[in-house]
Amino acid sequence: MTAEIYVLGVLWLGLTLYLLLGGADFGGGVWDLLAAGPRKERQRALISEAIAPVWEANHVWLIFVLTGLLAAFPSVFADLSVALYLPFSLVLVGIVFRGAAFAFRAHGDRESAWERTWTPIFGIASLVSPFLLGASAASIASGRIRVRGGEVEAGLVSAWTSPLSLFAGLFAVAICAYLAATYLIVEAQVRGEPELARDFRTRAIGSGVAAGILAAVGLIVVRDQAPILWQGMIERGVPFVALSAIGGLGSIVAIAAGASRLARLAAAVAVGAVLWAWGAAQWPYLVVPDVTAEAAAAPEATIRVVAIGFTAGGALLAPSLLLLFRVFKTSERAAETR
Repeated sequence: MTAEIYVLGVLWLGLTLYLLLGGADFGGGVWDLLAAGPRKERQRALISEAIAPVWEANHVWLIFVLTGLLAAFPSVFADLSVALYLPFSLVLVGIVFRGAAFAFRAHGDRESAWERTWTPIFGIASLVSPFLLGASAASIASGRIRVRGGEVEAGLVSAWTSPLSLFAGLFAVAICAYLAATYLIVEAQVRGEPELARDFRTRAIGSGVAAGILAAVGLIVVRDQAPILWQGMIERGVPFVALSAIGGLGSIVAIAAGASRLARLAAAVAVGAVLWAWGAAQWPYLVVPDVTAEAAAAPEATIRVVAIGFTAGGALLAPSLLLLFRVFKTSERAAETR
């Protein structure tokens, strides 16, 4: 294994963690926006309690991926910053407004004008940001960004608004909502809220089925609009597609059977496998069809330093993360012992 492949694999792992953790936070915001029925305030309270202890740590993974990309593949960072300037800027605005709204609304009285103002901002920003990230990912993989002679060729809007990009945006929102609902079943159960667990069980099954349908249709769209990605999917991505399908079906069955923790694990496998299917299908390109990982990698000495930094940092980060979740999720363990 070359150093650049190792570094790229670590970055992809970081992106996977961002999807599974930060993506679930986005999904929580979507369900916060869509809270309905006689228990809507209790639903929102559960979402806030589940997100609050760890949401800042969950979204640090995006910073890790961006800074790692800048250090190890600086030309790709520059190309994407130019080609996707508008959607990336809107994502940043959405993340800032989402975080501000989540923090600010906590300091308002229930049903106050302050809370009613910030609650929809939190939900809308939680919906828009993953949509734009999904749309941007599709533009990178579909060949709508060209890099010729060091010059980036991409429409300010057209690069990320193709049918495939719009579809990928919807799919990103669906899988975030699916993850969040599945995780929230467990949160509701350990807090002794069976009615809320039933609410999110229904949402998890519905969003999971929707995500599965979108995934199946998405393969058809990829075949039509992204031939290089489709060929890579056939040659290298099929095992991950199969794993995603098995995980998705397994999570639905586990939810229906009341095995919420197994459902949570299966949902994470299903969604994570989607990301790795994309990476395998796109390889060796970082920007299809002009920029490969080998060509875009920083000088060998730089890549080695980054690889050493990732290894040493991972040795410190992994136990720190486990400790973080152990400390701030003690309510889950306490509830289980009651």
